[in-house]
Amino acid sequence: MTYSRQKKPFLTDKLAYFPHILTMKKLIFILITLLQVLPCMAESRPKVGVVLSGGGAKGTAHVGVLKVLEKAGIPIDYIVGTSMGAIVGSLYSIGYSPEELDSIMMKQDWKQLLSDQQKRENMSLESKEESDRYILSLPFHEKPQDAISGGVLRGRNIGNMLWELTEGYHDSIDFQKMPIPFACVSQDVVTGQEIVHTSGVLPIAVRASMSLPGVFAPVVLGDHILIDGGMINNYPVDVARQLGADIIIGADVQEELKSADELENDIFAQFMQLIDLQSQDRWKNNIRNSDVYIKINIKGYSTASFRTEAIDTLINRGEQAAMSKIDQIYAIKKKLGNVSNENPARKTSPVRFLPDADIKHEQYKHLLIGDAPKKTLNLGARYDNEEMAALIFNTQFQFKQLPRHSFALTARLGNKMTGRLDYAFHLGKEWNLAAAYKIEFNDFNVYNKGERVCEINFNKNRLILHFGRSWKKMLINFGSEIINYNYGDFLFKSENHRFEENIEKESYFKLGAECSFNSMDHPYFATTGQKFSALYKYVISLNNQKPFHVASVHWESAASVNTRFTIHSWAAGRYVTASNTVSESNTLGGQEAGKYFEQQIPFYGINRFEIAHRALALGGLELRQRIGKVHYVSVVGNLAITTDKWLRFFKDGFGSNEEKGYHIIGGAIKYDWKTIIGPIGATLHYCSRSKQLGAYIRAGFNF
Repeated sequence: MTYSRQKKPFLTDKLAYFPHILTMKKLIFILITLLQVLPCMAESRPKVGVVLSGGGAKGTAHVGVLKVLEKAGIPIDYIVGTSMGAIVGSLYSIGYSPEELDSIMMKQDWKQLLSDQQKRENMSLESKEESDRYILSLPFHEKPQDAISGGVLRGRNIGNMLWELTEGYHDSIDFQKMPIPFACVSQDVVTGQEIVHTSGVLPIAVRASMSLPGVFAPVVLGDHILIDGGMINNYPVDVARQLGADIIIGADVQEELKSADELENDIFAQFMQLIDLQSQDRWKNNIRNSDVYIKINIKGYSTASFRTEAIDTLINRGEQAAMSKIDQIYAIKKKLGNVSNENPARKTSPVRFLPDADIKHEQYKHLLIGDAPKKTLNLGARYDNEEMAALIFNTQFQFKQLPRHSFALTARLGNKMTGRLDYAFHLGKEWNLAAAYKIEFNDFNVYNKGERVCEINFNKNRLILHFGRSWKKMLINFGSEIINYNYGDFLFKSENHRFEENIEKESYFKLGAECSFNSMDHPYFATTGQKFSALYKYVISLNNQKPFHVASVHWESAASVNTRFTIHSWAAGRYVTASNTVSESNTLGGQEAGKYFEQQIPFYGINRFEIAHRALALGGLELRQRIGKVHYVSVVGNLAITTDKWLRFFKDGFGSNEEKGYHIIGGAIKYDWKTIIGPIGATLHYCSRSKQLGAYIRAGFNF
């Protein structure tokens, strides 16, 4: 028998030379043995564990470290983290690449995440308009001790982010069976013991690991009350060793202990130092137990440095710190041999659970996110050179016994003083039946061609009943109201006025409908979107006057030419069929809609407002340039036309008889600064009617 010189596999050779020795059973036995031995041989290399410390915003630097480890070809067999290290580590362990993590960290609205306020894009239109008034919104509790029983924040938004990013891992699972085995650390304040999370619901475990006392409410699991793992083990190398890691590569953003001079007059630094002192000895032992210890330079940044620029710098510093240890990292790579470092999670997609596949998922999500606050306190403040200072206080509350009923109480202080009580019965799917009572005291001046012609003071009582629905971008309302105006003296400063001198009160019953749409991406500095509203009212006078009609429409648009330059345009119109009403007269002027009268339409060039004819239409264009991150410079132009008759609108509006109608051209140069307390800005404006320059200074949200 002859044989080919071609090299044959080992088993084939043996079978050829010794056919009388091997039986089929023996062949099967050898194959099974090889299948068992070969994986063990492949797995005989040392196991690599990566440890990521806690540190709040400073922990975003871990993303830069992971970038270097991937480029160096280091396989990761275990990943263990605390607090922010747990967030980064868990997401990496289920398949997110360092580049994806970089994008996640950079694009998050951390101000929103580190609050319990609902995301603006998820709010109904009515809720958006309400929230745009306030600087501060806090939940409150019936018992004072409930307010301090956990943390300042329930962690609703950060919990929701974790839930969304860990889709496919919402079941209770063994973390050691994840694509990269993972663990994170928290502390049980009931027993003081360290809790190592090696199984459970992934986003809940991570949320527990980052529950910094006094900031985030703890996570309650059965008899355990879990807080931030940084309190007991902020750099958990020993945990990675216990899981089976032979080689430890650790990234640490914990600071050295501060001196007395650094701690003096800094209560937050003192609090963080107390945390570090709790685990100082363990931290040092874990550093000594690391094979590669990557100490990241976080000078100039703190736990709360969540600005986009800060996160970008910290990620770069993490990359630089890892590169400074690149020789040690390559030495480990050489020791491991030619092995793949591809994250197993990226080979297959995680299991996607149907929303109703298991009711436990909703229970877990509720545990993570909790209920929205049922009771809130809201505060707004503003200043302008017309009204000077104004404050608004609001409280909204629901009772557990009446889950479909909500109440709100609002008070406004300033030249215009108001009090309002609201009640709503929630019918479901955002349909509401609502009632409100409002009382208002107002004292203001009326102008004509820039000249003050009249001073009016009045009190207004208003009873409202309406039925409607609010979507995310649209609102419809059908309703009625009874309204009564009691006027004080009309103090006329000029003969050029349009009011009856002996008017004492006006009382009306109104029926109407309103529809609004708003897709603007910001209430003051929109770069894209549309805004539209239409209103109709049938008004019955309770003072023996004839009924009349009121109709109005408003449209706005924002479009960006590039990332800094925006074109903002608008048009509005209003028509009243009665001429002998003060409260429903068309009013024009100022920069804020409804500042003195609800129907007041803004117009650049007129301070405060002027009374217009029964038919009013206007349009405007603003060219806005952003400078830096939060500064804006604008050039504005607008045109208004007002007459007493729609059929002669343009003829009378551009005619010579002002009693029948007229037009106004106005323009302005604006500067605005976007701040957390609302826009701060100054406007220099001019209009053809008064032929005067005017100025307006403001700070704060509109209300």
